[in-house]
Amino acid sequence: MATDAYDGRVNIWWDESTAEDFDHYNVYIGESAIMDITDITPVHQVRDISTTNYQATGLKVGSEYYFVVTAVDKTGNENKQVACASVTTTPMSRGTASPDISVDSYESDKAWPGTTLLPFNYTPGKPRIIEVNMLGEIVWEYQTPRGMLFDVELLTNNNILFTVFQNGIYEVNRKGEIVWSYLDKKVSHDADRLPNGNTLFVWGWDTVDDAQVKEVNPKGEIVWDWYAKDHFYKSPYKEIGTTDGGNSWLHVNAVQRLSNGNTLISPRNFNFVVEVDAEGSVLRTIGEGVLDEQHDPEILHSGNLIAAIHNSLPENRGKPQQAVEIDPKTGTIVWQFPVPGRDNWPVRDANRLPNGNTLITGLNRIVEVTPQGEVVWRLTLSEVVTHASGRGLYKAERVDIPK
Repeated sequence: MATDAYDGRVNIWWDESTAEDFDHYNVYIGESAIMDITDITPVHQVRDISTTNYQATGLKVGSEYYFVVTAVDKTGNENKQVACASVTTTPMSRGTASPDISVDSYESDKAWPGTTLLPFNYTPGKPRIIEVNMLGEIVWEYQTPRGMLFDVELLTNNNILFTVFQNGIYEVNRKGEIVWSYLDKKVSHDADRLPNGNTLFVWGWDTVDDAQVKEVNPKGEIVWDWYAKDHFYKSPYKEIGTTDGGNSWLHVNAVQRLSNGNTLISPRNFNFVVEVDAEGSVLRTIGEGVLDEQHDPEILHSGNLIAAIHNSLPENRGKPQQAVEIDPKTGTIVWQFPVPGRDNWPVRDANRLPNGNTLITGLNRIVEVTPQGEVVWRLTLSEVVTHASGRGLYKAERVDIPK
């Protein structure tokens, strides 16, 4: 069961029942732990087996509540001994409305609440990082001193890590003080702080002789790097790289250190991702024949891969850009969401949220969609911008409410 508590409401999600004789779900709520539901009346019943969420409203902010969901069969059988999940309701952080953005869709019973953190290049010459609440109000911002922003992420210490194109990587605290930086003109789309304190990042406008991925320690020393030429400087790969007018070879736009110690790398121009080991050797490729100018691919806890794709190859032209989830074992798409509106292309980020929804960032809009494709939250730029302007949205991440 997944739960969140926000502004006097609690949303709960659960796994769909697999029982063939399913009749309904019962939802129980208490202000003390629930271990046995005998003689307790459910507050709600759900008859549709595929409806696996419920919102409790009118709760006291700051109070702890306990939740149980059971499946009941057609003869009324129901487990009486249960385990409950607890959560304390949290008030929504309020901020300042901005003339640059608005939230024009918010289904509070279906969206995963929190704040949304993103690089914001909308105002020419004034790049900044903004964090907005579910209403689109800015609750925190940081004016960066230079350059175009690509990647922004919240660290476990509540600091913010971000990349400035062709300048470097910075870590700032919530007071806006720079507490760490690594200057390198060959920095672009993505940087991740690793559990050991090192920082992993990519360079997208690469030549054959460049390292496409580097890892630096807190002192700024390079402790690991990956050169594609050691593995791919052969036909047909060495001839690739004309999609930017020859400005990059692989155009690596994302990297992820996996739980097994391997590294997932996204060479956009190859239209697949690669998993490499600690020595840099290529162990496997994922998405050949499915991915198409992928952006921000990531391995999920399920082992599947999620990414935004552009459908720019000749055989895919005419198809909408979309977010896709791929099963690497079969190479098939198991979930997809075509992003409507050419004015919202390119689409360059897709993040899976704890309730199963997906946060998708396009050029002019960020949307949160359910597994069924329903838009339950949408943030929109006030002015429609073009890709060439450099003012559009690039990435975003949903920050969970502190528990």
